Amino acid sequence: MLCRSSIILKARALKTQLLPCLGIARLPELIMYVAHIAVLVCSAWLLSVPAFTQAPGTASAALKDKGVQLMEQGSIQEAVTTFRQALKAAPRDTELLNDLGVALRKDGDLTGSLEALEKAVKLRQDDARIHSNIALTLSAMGRVNQAVAAIETASRLSPADTVVRRNLGILLLEAGRAERAEIELRKAIDLAPSDAENHRALGRLLARQKRGADALVAYSSALRLAPHSADLHLELGHLYLATGDSGHAAQEYRACLELHPRHSGCHQAQGSLLLAVGDLAAAEIELRRALESRPDSGEAHRDLGAVLRKKGNLPEAAAELQKAVRLLPDDTAARYMLAQTLEKNGRTPEANVQLQAADQENQRRRNLALANSDVILGTELLQKGEATAAEAKFREAVSLSPHDALAHYHYGLALLVQNKLDDAIAQFRSAIELRPDDPDALYYLGCALLKKHEPAQAANTLQQALRLNPGDAHARNALAVAMAGMKDPAAARTQLQNARTLEPGNALYQRNLSCLDRGLRDCELEF
Repeated sequence: MLCRSSIILKARALKTQLLPCLGIARLPELIMYVAHIAVLVCSAWLLSVPAFTQAPGTASAALKDKGVQLMEQGSIQEAVTTFRQALKAAPRDTELLNDLGVALRKDGDLTGSLEALEKAVKLRQDDARIHSNIALTLSAMGRVNQAVAAIETASRLSPADTVVRRNLGILLLEAGRAERAEIELRKAIDLAPSDAENHRALGRLLARQKRGADALVAYSSALRLAPHSADLHLELGHLYLATGDSGHAAQEYRACLELHPRHSGCHQAQGSLLLAVGDLAAAEIELRRALESRPDSGEAHRDLGAVLRKKGNLPEAAAELQKAVRLLPDDTAARYMLAQTLEKNGRTPEANVQLQAADQENQRRRNLALANSDVILGTELLQKGEATAAEAKFREAVSLSPHDALAHYHYGLALLVQNKLDDAIAQFRSAIELRPDDPDALYYLGCALLKKHEPAQAANTLQQALRLNPGDAHARNALAVAMAGMKDPAAARTQLQNARTLEPGNALYQRNLSCLDRGLRDCELEF
């Protein structure tokens, strides 16, 4: 038996209906992990989603109102100080704790933000706003699966809230669940068709999936609703550029600058486009303007360095490219340009350092690409029931990319279906160490521990999985088996009843309940 009647395979570039594998009766739809379109989706795009705070003007204390006003004005650190002062007098004020959590997230103190929000939610567990803010903080911490669980709770508590629904779609996409994300974003549009942010979020998803025509429709809808949004014009320009339409991209960048003449992103995008077509003088003007507004733009420093190289100004080019590699340490193009520039300036030892760093990064990327290919091939083999061959592919993937959580996860699955329990447990634990909030890795680790007759460890692991994905009926059934193994039939019954509520038509849960009713005489619980 393999816990679920199915296994969850995850691959970055494969999407198919899975087939039965080694006696496993049902396999769910593959979860697809898609790559970012770098120019379209930045890692912080959730920051544009409004967080929920207590609005000023209520009956709250003056300090609370002052803190909210400071946050709205962008004075985040002062807001944090003000909220902390207010909490000294009212330490159990959920609104204050919520607002402090939001302010701390904006100030970059993610641990403090989560601590404040968790205190708030303990005091008011049915407040969708607090759960939504917890989700945003968890996402900023890179704990995407936990963020999805938190936003799912918020959505259940407030199903008609369009912002919560939109956040749910955004976080599902970040977790690699693109199909469900699109469904939720379209629900958000149905709830609030005149909200430009809903159309914008859908446009980002579609662009990320390289569905250019559909993305253009979504962005056009957003711009009709918010024609004066410079950011929307910028993103639409990026979309045009990604589809090869540099003419329309330039038009959108110009529209962005007409609306917001000091918009760093628009100046940088326009400058990069001008560099690409060889208009160096105009490109330099735009890139310097970008850096006036945002001196920490690595892309602007890189492209300005490229402009200066082409113009023969090597010392200044080297200075700009050095700033670029400090801000963008993984940008091999910037490192290669810097190495060439330093070499021409007679600074050979420094050039060699940059070449070595660029070569190492390129090797890492090649290894990752090969590992991705091995994971895809291994997934296909596992679907066909060729577990030994799949194991070899996943082992190679782990060797090429030892910090790849997905490679370890799939390797663990291949070992588990072959009943190589100790090795499977080691791989699942490696996957969890790299991605602690993966409920599937936790689930299958629990399964492997159950198969090793270690119910206490299995129960602990499965409880962690359920905290991340409370609606997983299979995990509840497996936890019931663990609880029965720990001689706790009451807890086992509760979990089985919960599993049956989640999946009323699953005969396995009823059989297990009947077996439990007979005191496990002449039967055993299945998982």
